[in-house]
Amino acid sequence: MEFVIARNDLVRELQTVTGVVEKRATLPILANLLLETQKDGIRLGTSDLEITIRGTAKATVVREGGVTLPAGKLHEIARSLPDAEVQFKLMDRNQVKIECERIRYRISGLPRDEFPKFPQLDLSQGIKLPGSALRDMVDRVTFAITTEDPRYSLNGALFLLEKGRITLVATDGHRLAYVSRETSLEPPGGEIKVVVPKKTMAELSKLMADLGKEDEVSFGKVGNHMFFAVGSDHVLTSTILEGNFPVYQKVMPEECEIEIVLPTDNLGDAVRRVSLLAADRLGKAIRLGLTPGKLEIFSGESDMGEAQETLAVDYDGPEMEIGFNSRYLLDFLAAVDTASVHLDLGPKDPKGEAKKSKPGDKPGQFRPEPARGLDYRYIVMPMHL
Repeated sequence: MEFVIARNDLVRELQTVTGVVEKRATLPILANLLLETQKDGIRLGTSDLEITIRGTAKATVVREGGVTLPAGKLHEIARSLPDAEVQFKLMDRNQVKIECERIRYRISGLPRDEFPKFPQLDLSQGIKLPGSALRDMVDRVTFAITTEDPRYSLNGALFLLEKGRITLVATDGHRLAYVSRETSLEPPGGEIKVVVPKKTMAELSKLMADLGKEDEVSFGKVGNHMFFAVGSDHVLTSTILEGNFPVYQKVMPEECEIEIVLPTDNLGDAVRRVSLLAADRLGKAIRLGLTPGKLEIFSGESDMGEAQETLAVDYDGPEMEIGFNSRYLLDFLAAVDTASVHLDLGPKDPKGEAKKSKPGDKPGQFRPEPARGLDYRYIVMPMHL
């Protein structure tokens, strides 16, 4: 194997595919990436046995072949090189010589035959999805996925494809992020529902980072695997998480007693400042107090003291108070990307029965303003302080 590639093209591709590689891989080969030549360039692939990424980059191929090399170390070497052409040449005993101007490296690898086999896929059978729209949806729910809950299905996001609609839902049991968008989608065979692991969601977001409004992503499901083909250069595959996703509809209010609109930046800054003195033992909990014309944000008393900030709001209802985990609020405010947000409190009983609890005892709901064609809702359980 021998080829020449531009340093920037090499770095860009390594940055894309190395995210899958575990820092403490259980098998030595999983710390490596598969590097192979093709007609007009190279193919790179990484795997952790559950998730794989394959990509291509343009290069001048002198001699065909392949090898696996330490992914992290190769990425470090590539980033350290000057902006010039880089030559790779496979030597004896799976060693590769790397040259760039006056710089020379010799790095040891492992045979490509030891690398895990990639799932066999028919990309032509994929369903075309709007790329930039999907990217925005992924970024609005991924932060709510847990990695610590023993319920395996909660370690991923629900990905639901229906006729005319795409929906993503994530929850950790204390909060829930829901986003849905109308499309011209018509899945063959009807509804498709899978649970996508959190790591897969993060890698998918990275792959879609540069997509334009007209770009598409191809999605498919084969056995217990799913794939996302992004552009003509990258394919992400992942196992599908087992188990039933929670019935999320039960915690989504149809209508609320209290609805106010708040400036996103002002609310985020206030929550961030007040949480500096919030007690760690209570999960950085803060209190929101509503009175006519203002929203007061309190940290509560802690060993360090207390903090309070007041925001002006268009509100003329009864006084009320509710506690939230401040980190949960900041996660949403960083992802929402709109100038204002709705805060909805006190879900109404759909049967019209008498209220049995105060609005502060029920989950709070946050929504973007303007909606921008998305049905985006973030429901957070209250904290009793």
